Amino acid sequence: MKKLLALAFIAVFAFAGAQVSGFEKADSKYERKKKALYNKYPKPNDLRTKLEWLLTEDKITSYKNSLEKIAEDEKKALANDPPSKTKLTKEAEYETGKTTFLKSLYEAVDLVFLNYASDSYKATLSFVVDSKGNALAAQAKGNNDDVNAFIEAAFYRIKEKGKWKPAESNGKPVSSMITIPLVLKFKK
Repeated sequence: MKKLLALAFIAVFAFAGAQVSGFEKADSKYERKKKALYNKYPKPNDLRTKLEWLLTEDKITSYKNSLEKIAEDEKKALANDPPSKTKLTKEAEYETGKTTFLKSLYEAVDLVFLNYASDSYKATLSFVVDSKGNALAAQAKGNNDDVNAFIEAAFYRIKEKGKWKPAESNGKPVSSMITIPLVLKFKK
């Protein structure tokens, strides 16, 4: 029994690490190539700007590919424990409160390099908290797919930093859908 629990723990740890490592690889590659670009072209010019945008596009594509892999991995978990359609007697809650969750999420969203045209961005983040308290299947909805991808990536970066208490229906833990409105402020 102990071996089985240890194996399960290792599998969960490896899965969580694999989720975040795709984003970390994209970040590292972007920073490495950006540094080389700035060394080659120390003064801003049209070519450097164009090449930097191509690096940004590559980072965005890497993030979206990582999110697709995560979604594929999470399909099985969702199929085995779909969100409850019955009335909830208790909503799912983050162990240290919604404010702490949002603060962690906002801190994890890195959009400085995007050069977004507006000062703020409104989106809605939806995800499932399963009956064991695992948060998964994050989907950000707003008017820019690239920003949405970085919000979803931020969700996966922080998901292991705190625990969710599952929703309940008549005293039994059940999976449920969480929807949170977001307003991100861009640093200029």
